[in-house]
Amino acid sequence: MKMKNVISLRNLSIAMVACIFVLASCSKSIDNPLSATDSQNVNSESVSSTTSSEASDLTNSVMTNVTNTQLSQGRVSGQINGLGDKDGRLKGATITISGSKGPNGIYGTITIDYGAGVTNGDVTRKGEIIIAYTGSRLQAGSKRTITFSNFYRNNVRVSGSSTVTVNDTTATTTDITASFHHTTELTLTFPDSTKLTRIADFTVVWDYVIATPLQSTVTHKSGGSASGTTRKGGSYVMAITKDIVYRFDCLTTGFLAPLSGEKTITVTPSGSSTATLYTLNFGNGTTCSNSVTISVNGKSKTITINKDGN
Repeated sequence: MKMKNVISLRNLSIAMVACIFVLASCSKSIDNPLSATDSQNVNSESVSSTTSSEASDLTNSVMTNVTNTQLSQGRVSGQINGLGDKDGRLKGATITISGSKGPNGIYGTITIDYGAGVTNGDVTRKGEIIIAYTGSRLQAGSKRTITFSNFYRNNVRVSGSSTVTVNDTTATTTDITASFHHTTELTLTFPDSTKLTRIADFTVVWDYVIATPLQSTVTHKSGGSASGTTRKGGSYVMAITKDIVYRFDCLTTGFLAPLSGEKTITVTPSGSSTATLYTLNFGNGTTCSNSVTISVNGKSKTITINKDGN
C-alpha cells in the first residue's frame, strides 16, 4: 500500500508525558485539593503509559518512513538518512534493519540504538529499542513486538515488552484509517531502585485525512485498561471510560492535552484496603487546549499542563 503524508506521531508521546500532570507537591488546600500522594498516584500510571506510547511511536516512525524494500531485504547500515528530520527523537540514533521476505510475507528486526546516550530536547535516551516485525506495515494481522536492551529514558531503565497488532486498515485516495491492538507488560526502574509495573490492553485508531494541512486524529478507544504497581508498592487500575482523542494539528502547534475523553485511575496503597479513585476529564470540545480537570474525593481541580510536567 502506498501511503502519503503518514504521520510519525512523535508529538503523541509528548502528549502522553503531559499526562504526568503536576498535581502539586504541596499539601491539600482550598485552592488545590490534590496532595503530593495524589500526584504520585497519578504519575505512577502516567509515566509508564508515556514510556510505552513513545516506544510504539518510534517503531511507527521508522516503519512508515522506510521503503518496503528496506523492510523485506537484508540491510545493515548506520543512520538511515532523513529519519531524524521526520522524527526528532531519532536524531543521533543508529538504526539497523535486517529484513527478509518469505512465503508468508515480510519479517525482520529493527534496532534503534542510542549508544551511551543521545539527548533530544529535554529527554536523554541510551541503549537499544528492538522491534521484531512480521507482515506489511498496515496489513491486517501484521505484528510488531518491541523489547529493550539496557534502555534508559532520562535515567529510568525500561524492561519488558509491547506488542502492536494491526486489526484492520481502510484506505481511500483521501483517507487512511487503521486500527491497532496494543498489549504491554513493562517494568520501570528508577535511580533510587524503586520500580513500577504496567500491564495494558487497549485499541488505538489512527485516522489520517490527506489534506493541506493534515486533518488527522489518534483515538485511544473506550474500554482500554491498564494495571500495575506503584513505586510505593501499591496497586492501580486505569480505565479509559470515554474515547481519548488527540488531534494532530493541536499537537504540532504546542497543545498537549487530548481534545476530548476521560479515564479513571484507582489506586490502593500497599497494606491498605481503601482505594482512591481519580477521574481525568479532557472535555469534549473542538478547540485545542492545555487543560484537564482532575476529580478526587468529590473535589475537582482544572490544571494547565506542559511538556515537562511542571
